[in-house]
Amino acid sequence: MKDVNSVDRLRTARLALGLSQAAVAARIGTTQSAIARLESGDTDPRLSTLERFAEVVGVTLAIRPAADSGPSMESTAVAIRRSLSNGDPNEALRHVIQFLDDVRSVDPAAVRRSMRVEPDTTGDKRWDALLAGIAEYASLRARIPVPGWATAPGRFLKRFWFVIEDLLGRPAPGLATLSFADSPPELANRGVFLDRSSLESV
Repeated sequence: MKDVNSVDRLRTARLALGLSQAAVAARIGTTQSAIARLESGDTDPRLSTLERFAEVVGVTLAIRPAADSGPSMESTAVAIRRSLSNGDPNEALRHVIQFLDDVRSVDPAAVRRSMRVEPDTTGDKRWDALLAGIAEYASLRARIPVPGWATAPGRFLKRFWFVIEDLLGRPAPGLATLSFADSPPELANRGVFLDRSSLESV
């Protein structure tokens, strides 16, 4: 989620310089309509887009991490990376479930804040894709825009991944079939298959 005050500062600086939206768009490699959506608040741009915009209009943006008191996709990715480095995919999944539990109990603005900054890689492209699917899943559930980073090409797998087989440490064709049939579309669209019930805390 962007900082609204930062977007206001970017727009004010653009106007002060006499630059049109189209001129800024041309300089940062996007379209005038994308700049219009950014300035109106109708989109949730990537941090890199805001940084390029700021550079064009001569503004320095202060990026602050989300407050430690709330859920965070960044801290979830860090926890998953740690679990995977310890060889424990089951614990990694528990971090995903905890994140979903945490964002279920907060307001939509807090959900947006929890996913505002693109998390660092978990060290495994499959889990990175899973987190992007979780970001979309949580966003749609909260009726907020999906963060831009979650739709980046690198967040989609080229080969199907049946999470249950990693959790069990062996092939499980029957459970994989169940996952294929019952995986939320936000995950399945990224090539990640995990049955919906596995995302619920017990």
